Amino acid sequence: MKYVIDMIEDIRENINNAQDYVLLAMLVKETRPENFQNAGEKTITSFFIDHDAKQLLFGFLDENATTKSLLEYVNSLEMEAMMYEVMVKISNQHPLMPVIGFGENHEQKQYTFFVSI
Repeated sequence: MKYVIDMIEDIRENINNAQDYVLLAMLVKETRPENFQNAGEKTITSFFIDHDAKQLLFGFLDENATTKSLLEYVNSLEMEAMMYEVMVKISNQHPLMPVIGFGENHEQKQYTFFVSI
């Protein structure tokens, strides 16, 4: 499980706060202990804070989300929100899934949130 503060730190360290990366959610399936296989990916297009659940939620509404809009959003949050969990809502048929890791593809300018199924 990852928190907003983990995400901010990873974005700062691994993509130098680049503002033009596309956000992706990648479903990974554990095939053996500590061996994961890509089970699909989807472009994240929306995010919002659920203060009651203490979560930053990523979703797939018809909006345009990039690292620029994400950084602007999280930088405007109160300090308490830095410890909110980062979650992904793939669809209404899937439960909320916690982000288990981050990754980046510099050539394609993609920043990825890994969730396990």
